[in-house]
Amino acid sequence: MAKKGELASDPISLGQRLADDVQLVCPLFQRRYVWRTGEIDQLWEDIDSVLDGSYERRFLGALVFDDELASSASSAGKYLVIDGQQRLTTLVLTIVALAERSMTLGAAGQQLGRDLYEQYLVSRKANTKNQPKLSPTLADTRQFNEILRNVFEDQFDLDIDPLKETGDDVGVMTDAYRTIRTHIHSRTSPAPGLTADEGWTIQQVEKLRDVLLDQLEFVEIRLGDEHDPNEVFDRLNKEGVRLGIIDLVRNEVLKRLGDDAKLAMQLYSQEWKPFEESFHSENAKSGYFYPFALTVDASITKAKTFSTLTKRWNAMFQGTEQGSEVGRPELTPKDELKEIMADLRTQLSSYNAVASGRLSQVDEELREHVRRLVDLNSPTVTYPYLMQLLTAHSSGLADTDDVIMCLSIIESFLVRRGLRGIEPTGLHAIFKKMWGVAGADPSRVRKAIVSTTVVYPNDEDVRAAILGDNLYKRKICRYVISEYERHVSTGDVLDVLPEITVDHLMPQAQKGAWLEAVPKADFDRVVNTWGNLVPLSSAANSTKGAKDWTEAKKLLSTETVFSSTKQVYSQHDDWNAETIEARSANIAIWALDRWPYFLELMGKESMQTVLTSSEMSQ
Repeated sequence: MAKKGELASDPISLGQRLADDVQLVCPLFQRRYVWRTGEIDQLWEDIDSVLDGSYERRFLGALVFDDELASSASSAGKYLVIDGQQRLTTLVLTIVALAERSMTLGAAGQQLGRDLYEQYLVSRKANTKNQPKLSPTLADTRQFNEILRNVFEDQFDLDIDPLKETGDDVGVMTDAYRTIRTHIHSRTSPAPGLTADEGWTIQQVEKLRDVLLDQLEFVEIRLGDEHDPNEVFDRLNKEGVRLGIIDLVRNEVLKRLGDDAKLAMQLYSQEWKPFEESFHSENAKSGYFYPFALTVDASITKAKTFSTLTKRWNAMFQGTEQGSEVGRPELTPKDELKEIMADLRTQLSSYNAVASGRLSQVDEELREHVRRLVDLNSPTVTYPYLMQLLTAHSSGLADTDDVIMCLSIIESFLVRRGLRGIEPTGLHAIFKKMWGVAGADPSRVRKAIVSTTVVYPNDEDVRAAILGDNLYKRKICRYVISEYERHVSTGDVLDVLPEITVDHLMPQAQKGAWLEAVPKADFDRVVNTWGNLVPLSSAANSTKGAKDWTEAKKLLSTETVFSSTKQVYSQHDDWNAETIEARSANIAIWALDRWPYFLELMGKESMQTVLTSSEMSQ
């Protein structure tokens, strides 16, 4: 048996799961019931394979639960359904339909229906007596409850509060129930042309009951404290629709409202929905929670995201009754939810700025520096530090000049590595702990950004990269070409220019007049270096093609809208390896100034041990 907090998995039949006095709660805002005829017919093919003796038992997959509340002497326990919601709901509806069929078959059938109702469909504990063992998603509660009322309300003391239900009166679930009833009726009725007495029909119902409850099996997985429900769901549903971290967090936040449907809908609209809609895209939405969790605990792995957040929020109200503390007013579930949402929003503006380029969400004096990191496509590993840095500034806890310097250090570090073609290996370990190590202190940031395996290329290395490396194949290429264009252009001209494509002044493929103009060895050495690359619009790029220098110059010196490109055509009558190398050398002077090494921040001892390219590992 698994210890408390550990993952537990056991084979279990449908009857065993439903016989336990445990309420199976689908998260309020989980995906609603969606099974239609195709999925239901497939389930009945499995059932029929047992009915006809082809199989002794059928395995129907995994049911994954998060153990929320243990059973007590007076109340049912509670399991949150993480995976298996659609199958479980369908099978519960099947037991309801089987009980309905039974209760049309005289006294014996009435008793059979009562047994199914009391043993498998509702709780028998005093405080939860006659409450359904399955609670569907919020949008399906009215349909589910209406099905139960139609079948059992006149027969038993069904305990359903109509004030705690929402959704449509009829829909996909009621259609599914009609389909299930048709399947049951066809399997408990004699073939056309034959007659059978009531006893024979009850035997068919009992046979079907035994198959459903005893011969359909699952693996039941109950998650421990250390397990990420999102990861478990993903591993079990490689071909299915992924349950995102956003779904898990939403369920965790809103479950605090219990089964108060009216309040849940109100706070969903007022608190959660605006939060979710504040993200630029689905990727941005799902990408928020891990860097946010790292601002809480820099030591966690991605798999710990959900558990870290739930522990944090539970700790906010730990040892209290509805959140009350000594000297603090008692908190209602509504108050708790609002505090959690306020916590979730602490890093939201900063995240949206760095992840989605929503620069209006950071202070104006920082926008240009954040813009650079956005255009650079700063790796997501930098987000935890950047979020905390920007949030500290907006809260008045970090000086503007210091923050700008820290942003500049990070940009320079990433650009220099990009120019050298160094992969971002090891950066996660650097940036997730950066705030705790360095805060908004530029000197500490500069020292903490390197390690024994993570290097910050020096001026010699960067100059060599610009003069001789294949920039065209570097991921950094478009960004540095655009930044150089910004340097040459005046004003905010790039805001109205067409999208940049990176073009080779001397064509990438040596042909035509270029075969004679440049020796092959020289061509291969310089064709993809920065000196031979300029921005062009797609239309201009297509027009230029592989024309020789004179033709291209005549065509584009006046037509191109990019200043750095015009500059080359206007200043050079010839274009060859020597002019390309000279341009690369001039660009290198600018680049080293634009993205400094910040050696002065390292201290005297570090200045004497500057890494050279021979010490760098790529």
